[in-house]
Amino acid sequence: MWKKIGRMKLYLQKIKYGFVHLLLSIVTVIAYSQNVTFNAGVDKNPVAADEQFTLEFTVTTSGASARSFKAPDLNKFLTLSGPNQSTSMQIINGSVSSSQSFSYILQAREAGKFQIGSATIEVGGSQFKSNEVEITVTKGSGQKRQQAQAQQGDAVDMGDNIFLRAIVDRSRVYQGEQITVIYKIYTRVRIVNFSINKQPAVTGFWAEELPQQLNLTNEMMNGKQYQVGILKKMALFPTQNGTLEISPMELTCQVQVQSKRRPNDIFDQFFNDPFFGAQAANVPLKSSPIKITVLPLPQNNVPESFQGAVGKFSLTASLNKRRAKTNEPIALKATINGTGNVKILEAPKLKLPTDFEQYDPKVKEEITRSGETINGTKTFEWLIVPRYPGDKKIPALEFTYFDIGQKRYITLRTNEFNLSVEKGSAEAPQSAGGLTKEDVKLLNQDIRFIKTEIGSLREKNKELIHPGTAILMTIIPFASFIGLFFFRKKALTEMSDVVSFRSRKAMKIAARKLLSAKQLLHQNKPDAFYAEISTAMWQYVSDKLAIDRSELSIDNVTQQFQQKKVSGELIQRIKECLEACEFARFAPGSSSQEEKNKMYEMASNIIIATERELIR
Repeated sequence: MWKKIGRMKLYLQKIKYGFVHLLLSIVTVIAYSQNVTFNAGVDKNPVAADEQFTLEFTVTTSGASARSFKAPDLNKFLTLSGPNQSTSMQIINGSVSSSQSFSYILQAREAGKFQIGSATIEVGGSQFKSNEVEITVTKGSGQKRQQAQAQQGDAVDMGDNIFLRAIVDRSRVYQGEQITVIYKIYTRVRIVNFSINKQPAVTGFWAEELPQQLNLTNEMMNGKQYQVGILKKMALFPTQNGTLEISPMELTCQVQVQSKRRPNDIFDQFFNDPFFGAQAANVPLKSSPIKITVLPLPQNNVPESFQGAVGKFSLTASLNKRRAKTNEPIALKATINGTGNVKILEAPKLKLPTDFEQYDPKVKEEITRSGETINGTKTFEWLIVPRYPGDKKIPALEFTYFDIGQKRYITLRTNEFNLSVEKGSAEAPQSAGGLTKEDVKLLNQDIRFIKTEIGSLREKNKELIHPGTAILMTIIPFASFIGLFFFRKKALTEMSDVVSFRSRKAMKIAARKLLSAKQLLHQNKPDAFYAEISTAMWQYVSDKLAIDRSELSIDNVTQQFQQKKVSGELIQRIKECLEACEFARFAPGSSSQEEKNKMYEMASNIIIATERELIR
């Protein structure tokens, strides 16, 4: 009977959560579909067979990012350029909308009427289609085709007058060591315009863009003088060892060339001026691929506090007070400063005594990208609370990095902190075993009052309870005890699998926390609302990943979900939500009621989406 009741409760619970999932999914899809437009168009129609035209697909969204663009079949046309991508953003009356465009420069192969099919794109988990475009192509005169052939001939004849070059400062590095790659254009002709067709792919690297200005300078190369401009500069940090390749950058330059002159033409000889007879030619340029040899970090005598930092760093720590009272918060701050990939630095391990309570650190980073190196500072601030009075010691923090210059691991260590804790007004509950003390007030125990009534009487030898009733009263408790024993044993068996137990309970606990946060939202308590949302998100990922709260970080969560094959888009949404929660905890007063509602909906949708992907 108990099993049937338990199964019925579980079945009803599944139906309830399934209905909530379905309802939220429908609301999300409707909300996105109302705020997404996806259109296609051409800049001219009709168009001649030897004439270029632009086909453009534009998607406009409100609050959601578009991805997975797929163009229609364009084999009936000659693709001269594309897809060329551009992005714009508008803020009108506080409402933010973004627009992405994907354009192609095409030329028809023959005359006739052609139908360009629909492109597809994904927004907020839903797929959208653009409209189809019908274009009429008329027969060309042939003149433009001759001009295009002339331009292509000029492009071939450019030789070494213009080229693109990729330069790295080193080609043999350790894993995590910075590489600086610079893309330079060398020219001896006049450049009218240029467009980047393909950015270099940097698979296996963490990339950081470095600022640069396109200022032309003079440089000698192979005995010839060129005008040189820097198009792109990147700092790359290899995330794996072995031989890695940086793919080429591709671009198209529009240069000004002199048209061919007819011999013995008196007018051409008279107007022998560079401004007469000049025409533009499109020149495709492509850099060479670059191979980088990445050495693994030494595996011998790796300190326990090493978490992947490579470069040169310093470590400082401070405590905002040395005397405190019980249950009074104290701020412990650790600052790492130096040169290297500052973004991946993790907080040093803080191992406090058991009579302290600690919270996840607040992380702040400042990165400097001037010059050709990445420098910066990353600060971790813990909130710790002493629960019992006495003289306490906060242990030293350790941070280890691999020094490229010395080719060895260096461990930095702060000093210990002495803290004097006095007894506060509200002391923490004692953790001693046994029963807790209670004050019991006894009444009417000092005087035995005289009875004024005899009360009911019975025969001395008469049975108090019928024998059948006595047997039942004996058997029922014994049977109940056996049933409870086996029920408890089964529950303990299920709870012994901590990972599975926490994972099963994660959704239920998160739903309870979100319901509490919604009530706080209606009660207009922003501080408590953001604290409850943050607790719901962190508790959910902690239970789902079976990782202790003190060991959780945004980077750690991202890595664990990647191992569980969670989609990249959902991981990015989880990361953004956790970062927004952490920011809102420390600056809740800066958000409006609408932003609080969006925060609640974002957390709910992410938890539901994560549950779906992990169940599959």
